[in-house]
Amino acid sequence: MAAVLSCIMPVYNGEEYLEKSVQSVLDQSFAWFELILVNDGSTDRTADLCAEFARKDERVRVLTQPNKGAAAARNAGIQAAEGRYITFVDADDMLLPKAFEKTVQAMENRELDLVSFNFSFCSDTGFTEAVYPAFAAASLEEFWPHFIDYYRANQFFSLCNKVYRAQLIKGLGLKLDESLRTGEDIQFNFAYFANLGKMEHLDGIYYEYWRHAQTLTRAATLDNMETSQRVLHGVRRFLEQCGQSELYPQLAAAQLPWDAVNFFDLLTDSSKPYTLEERKAGLEKLFANPMWHTALMTRLEGREGLYNGWLRKAAAKKNAGRVLLPLRLKGKR
Repeated sequence: MAAVLSCIMPVYNGEEYLEKSVQSVLDQSFAWFELILVNDGSTDRTADLCAEFARKDERVRVLTQPNKGAAAARNAGIQAAEGRYITFVDADDMLLPKAFEKTVQAMENRELDLVSFNFSFCSDTGFTEAVYPAFAAASLEEFWPHFIDYYRANQFFSLCNKVYRAQLIKGLGLKLDESLRTGEDIQFNFAYFANLGKMEHLDGIYYEYWRHAQTLTRAATLDNMETSQRVLHGVRRFLEQCGQSELYPQLAAAQLPWDAVNFFDLLTDSSKPYTLEERKAGLEKLFANPMWHTALMTRLEGREGLYNGWLRKAAAKKNAGRVLLPLRLKGKR
């Protein structure tokens, strides 16, 4: 039987976690899928592992390309996909057993353009659930009442907690922006949602997004503020395109303080591998931007401790001259 669902997994130097991730796909209760492994120029044993998976299970296909990044690998997978539906799994994450069964059943029975579902952020120290209540929207208009809370529950960002209709992706010529190293997934979702018909969000948790210390890149984390600002600009354009501009101020007011304090905490966390100069440059940039500075202050206001008190006083004087940043940065407070 031909594949109903195409699951695309980009892989770069994934030998440490790849077997568990692939097995979580192969163990799905719904069997009519293809798993497209896109080896993105790996230099470890990834190519051998991918070949072995394909040898053992005919549902596994392997594509190989020079290292171009995850966006290019996903685009190659989209182009090669033969299923009616498309989903994505990252090579160090885990798909829970009934994910394909529940999502394909919903797509087939209710003729949906999209199904999304809840997931967990996992690490060696614990997990945090990203959960939004189940709902169905018969049109994009019915989605808007959910948009802000759905977005803030981290449901909009990921490709991996969604099943898409392949005909819609290919008919629109949608691709991930290969020039971006972060934020390309949400831009893809903006383009897809703008053309959305019926969708449904399931209340089950079917995906584990693993945060392995070894796979967190310096570039991605130090670029958080720029990425957040680019994403928010994308949100504004998306809402304007869809005639929902009035939603943007509400979203920005709710989201900006969280983004700002997350970037601040990243830069002041002594366990992160950043130099003092990198930290100082990041903090200068954070305090120099009125939008980000104002948002940060709303979140720091209630924090206790000498360090946070010093920062609030320094920030209050920023318009009088250059803000002096601390020469000694503390860890978590």
